[in-house]
Amino acid sequence: MKPFLLGIAIGVGAAAVALQPKIATTFLDQIYPPDAAKRQALDLCMLEDPNFDRLAPSAREACYRHELSVPVLAAARATTGIAPNQIDIGQAAAWGGAPRNDVRVIEASQGFDPRVADNPAR
Repeated sequence: MKPFLLGIAIGVGAAAVALQPKIATTFLDQIYPPDAAKRQALDLCMLEDPNFDRLAPSAREACYRHELSVPVLAAARATTGIAPNQIDIGQAAAWGGAPRNDVRVIEASQGFDPRVADNPAR
């Protein structure tokens, strides 16, 4: 009997969404907002408070007031203090888009010489 009632409930819900899709999309946009700042604020509230109820409009508004009022520091430009030299630039260009664990990259960075490996001294 329970599976039958569950099937009816799912069917009624699907029919309601099919007849009024605007209501469903509005509800989902409120819970998972398309605005990145609001989405990040909700994620932070979920991390800070495990009992945070994303479905409650009052909880969402309180979260927005709390999280979006905090001033955000401007991203600072990262500087290493060392200017890139032509040798490093040339090596990086020669490696191309090879992944870090590629054998060619490992051999080049460890000074591997294939001529010595092919004819080992005995």
